[in-house]
Amino acid sequence: MTTTQNKIKNNDITIRQTQIDDATKLPAIEQSAGQLFSTLEDLRWISESGVQSVEKHLAFIDQQGHWVAVNSDNEPVGFIMTTDLPESLFIHELSVSQDWQNRGIGKLLIKKVKDEAKVHKFDSVTLTTFRHVPWNAPCYQRLGFSILPESEIPYSLQEILDDEVERGGFVKETRCAMKFEI
Repeated sequence: MTTTQNKIKNNDITIRQTQIDDATKLPAIEQSAGQLFSTLEDLRWISESGVQSVEKHLAFIDQQGHWVAVNSDNEPVGFIMTTDLPESLFIHELSVSQDWQNRGIGKLLIKKVKDEAKVHKFDSVTLTTFRHVPWNAPCYQRLGFSILPESEIPYSLQEILDDEVERGGFVKETRCAMKFEI
């Protein structure tokens, strides 16, 4: 059994590589997770925005950079999407359905990505997120990530941050790049 096929179990939750049949269920998970942003006045628009398409999920699945958390009925309740950057394994998206939040599922998904980064000889795992949202940067810091000073953000990660501002509508000062050293 290869590392990407290993399963992590915790309280009837299994982390496994995402299958093609899972893809149609993932936008609803992202939509549900995004509803938390409706509680933040400056970011309420995120809860009203569109989510990633099934096609985008399929592309990440095809690249083997996509894992799901499934319940005891093998139904997806959360997912994490990654892509390779020159210097790190980058977390593109992490979403857990609102009904399944606060049960350690996000932590399990992050652990899976950290394990994958080790297997594939990456020195770090990176992501971009909101500085001021309690379930974003502060949560990732509790999982061992640190906010990168602007002078230490690699070019590929800076491009992602810039795109989030230019095309994603985010305010630059609210975003940060984070890194977990392997």
